[in-house]
Amino acid sequence: MVNSDNPNEPSTGIYADIQNLQEIARNVLLALVRRWPEQMPRPSRLNLYVRADHSHLWRVWATDAFPEIEVTVKGVQHYSLAATKNAADMAIAVDAISDFNHQRVSHVSVISDDSDFISLYAKLADEVKQRETYSRGDPVPFLWVLTDRIDTKSTLLQQFFPEKYVYIVDRFAPLYDDEPGGDDDRDARDEADSPPPPLIPISQRDMSETERIALQLIRDMPVGKFKSTECQGIIKENFPGHQLSAADGPAFGITFRRDVLPYMEKRGVREIGNQKPRQYEMTLEAKRSLARF
Repeated sequence: MVNSDNPNEPSTGIYADIQNLQEIARNVLLALVRRWPEQMPRPSRLNLYVRADHSHLWRVWATDAFPEIEVTVKGVQHYSLAATKNAADMAIAVDAISDFNHQRVSHVSVISDDSDFISLYAKLADEVKQRETYSRGDPVPFLWVLTDRIDTKSTLLQQFFPEKYVYIVDRFAPLYDDEPGGDDDRDARDEADSPPPPLIPISQRDMSETERIALQLIRDMPVGKFKSTECQGIIKENFPGHQLSAADGPAFGITFRRDVLPYMEKRGVREIGNQKPRQYEMTLEAKRSLARF
């Protein structure tokens, strides 16, 4: 039974490594569930792997935030960072395979930025091939959820793991769409003076503002060559209080190259030679780094 209300309806089990996500964990979970990827059935189970001494706190929060989903919180004993990381990985793999084989879920979604779950994907693929209903070419019922934090997707993952089984959560997208035809609650919320809750805690906003500027520029700048000063309009519109909004040309170029460009380069933006004035290139690779697969 993959769904308690309708046993024949496919459903997804989410297995979230809270230790890995750390302070952004709650916002990532909210963003993921409320913007659930179309290629996966809606989640019916949410499994959280947290520090043992934080289990009760996470259970209270998750059951209130996701009343429609069955929540399980598992404490991982915190002896040392490395030992805890390995323990969480093993617990996620064992629980996911158990739930899948006992048909408590039909699909598995793991949320972790730097853990190695390629072996879990391979095991699920083997299990699917053993079923009588298997047809050659059937997709593996697996999704690896990553965040858009810099330097979290390993080189091996990029080189060998199929992109269609990866989904990147954009931490800075709004929690709710504002397209026409939304429900009454959403319309009421749009009419209210207060904005929707941010995807990151207020206390973290200033710490990550430079990174958010880099992500915004990658979203809005077209593919091709550009000069740093061409980015200023985007920064003024989205970050009017930032120093780069009012910086003159030379100061803007120096600050952009020193502070913002490193984040953009991590995603595939390139500096072109030693030209004067300096030029950069927005690449398809950079654009794809923000895509939801």
